[in-house]
Amino acid sequence: MKKMLTLALSRRFRVIRALMLFSVVFGSIKPCASQLYIGPDVNSLVIKSGDSFSYDGLTLIPATNFTLNDNTVTRTDARSISPTPTGNYVARYFSFSKTTAVFSGTIRFSYAGATLSPLTAGLLELNIRTDSTTWTNKSGTDNGSSYVEATVSGAHTLNTLTLASIGVPLPVTWLYFSASLRNNAVDLNWATAAEFNTQHFLVQHSSSGVKWQTLELVEAAGNSATPRYYSCAHTNPSFGNNYYRLIQQDLDGKQDYSDIVRAWVGENGRSIRVYPNPVSHGELTVCLIEDAVCRIFDATGRNVLSLPFRAGIHKLDVSGLQRGLYHLHCSAEVFPIIIP
Repeated sequence: MKKMLTLALSRRFRVIRALMLFSVVFGSIKPCASQLYIGPDVNSLVIKSGDSFSYDGLTLIPATNFTLNDNTVTRTDARSISPTPTGNYVARYFSFSKTTAVFSGTIRFSYAGATLSPLTAGLLELNIRTDSTTWTNKSGTDNGSSYVEATVSGAHTLNTLTLASIGVPLPVTWLYFSASLRNNAVDLNWATAAEFNTQHFLVQHSSSGVKWQTLELVEAAGNSATPRYYSCAHTNPSFGNNYYRLIQQDLDGKQDYSDIVRAWVGENGRSIRVYPNPVSHGELTVCLIEDAVCRIFDATGRNVLSLPFRAGIHKLDVSGLQRGLYHLHCSAEVFPIIIP
């Protein structure tokens, strides 16, 4: 007859002690993953009702005796579950090599140090896969900073545990959004990793980053579990800074914002803009798309002003110069300037 060692674990029982008392082997198997092996027979583990067992961020407090026998518990810090939960889930999960043991009680899942993006702490719930395909959501309580605790009623086998978004999936999971200048137009490209009930994207532009104007409406995929790629072009951007963002609107009227991206645009193929000309009130504005040294020469060719500038918009005080025609040299470009 097989022998079983039944142990009452204290509520503060730690994994290191489990290693010492139960001949449990614990070691690193690959980056961002760890394993706990529980052997058969006398090396099996029984967690008494009301006692607790903790392993690497997972705590089990069974309502009835829970036996782990000839089982390997693995923690993996990655999004590599297959099949996946219904919603977006964190980059951490615990998996059990055997699912014959049933569990009823409290499960605490720590997400401290795990990658949450695009999810938000405080809005997570426990997701349990009881077999190779079936997922069950357990809302529980998210303390908003490090863990979710949920009560599991009835008899559940523990195959895989992770944390996912509360309720329905987020409408969109962004992969990237970029803006690049091409022939005085700005190409906008973006991609989503997954979409749920998405309707369309509003492409918005701003010269200040404060006030926004919608440029275009781009239809979305609706529902997709695979990457989707989108693009459009802004054919008449402003000189200087151009800011862009996306507003994704779903079929329920909810919306989600992308990050803001920026593109710097020259004028008519030029990397420099100078105004007003003639000069007004002794001040000249110079807009640069890249770093440059700007020099002003008078009608005789004498260098009367020389200043290095970073890319951006700069104000030059030329009130000390006499009236007449001057030439502004910036990089390889030359601008005639009139000081009235």
